[in-house]
Amino acid sequence: MLFMLLAVLTSPQDASPALRVGTYSYPQYDREAALAPLARAVEQVAGRPAHVVLLDTPDALADAMCRGEVDVAMTNLGAFVKMRECPRLQAVAVLDTPPDVLDRYRGVLLTRRDMAIADLTELSSRARELRYSEVLPGSTSGALVQAEALGSVGIAPMDFSGLRHARTHEGALADLLEGRADIAALAEEPWRKFAADHPDRAAALTPLWRSEPLPPGPVTCREAAVDCVALGAALLGPTGDAVAVPLSEGWSETLGAKGFIPFDASRFAPFKPR
Repeated sequence: MLFMLLAVLTSPQDASPALRVGTYSYPQYDREAALAPLARAVEQVAGRPAHVVLLDTPDALADAMCRGEVDVAMTNLGAFVKMRECPRLQAVAVLDTPPDVLDRYRGVLLTRRDMAIADLTELSSRARELRYSEVLPGSTSGALVQAEALGSVGIAPMDFSGLRHARTHEGALADLLEGRADIAALAEEPWRKFAADHPDRAAALTPLWRSEPLPPGPVTCREAAVDCVALGAALLGPTGDAVAVPLSEGWSETLGAKGFIPFDASRFAPFKPR
């Protein structure tokens, strides 16, 4: 009987559950592969197994972190500003992205020329007759910063007659070109590529607004599950070099990063959750 009791007390069922290293999925990138080295780094720091989990949207990632369903997250800016005020979460490091890549990471608002809209100020009186397409709930360059720009003229995405989630930046552009939307929110880079490849079709569109360069989101840690100080130190040291390159290849806004830099809250302070 004593042997059986000891067997139960020392069984694998009593081992700590695996840590969850998460982000949100996006059709153009294998983010499970991108996060695998980060999960291995978390295992080394925590002394526990870790596995990758993918959420549907940046907003869903933020909610999962706040509920304690994800322990370490690779965020975008949109997810980070939404989870930033949740208790016991700590941003630990940011991919050290090349300056030219950072400069290209911007959001735009586009419309069709046949809508005869010259600038943002005209949207405040016409929003209820227009259809709006954005990328994902919590997308930085395809939802968050455009919502802030719209707010500057007194409207919100929900004020439009219709709101679509295109899932990709190219999808939001297609919604505009194919008549499913009258205003589209997307990253500038896909718009620039389309304009270069298809100048005749791009001439039918009017840029209404362009953001300043946007910072990529930080790796964020749940203090109740992981030693966040130790994880940050690992990412800022040699371990981070092995993690940064594959992780950077999972996002267009971080391509070319070869390491991490410390989290600087001042870079993110101007951005507010939608």
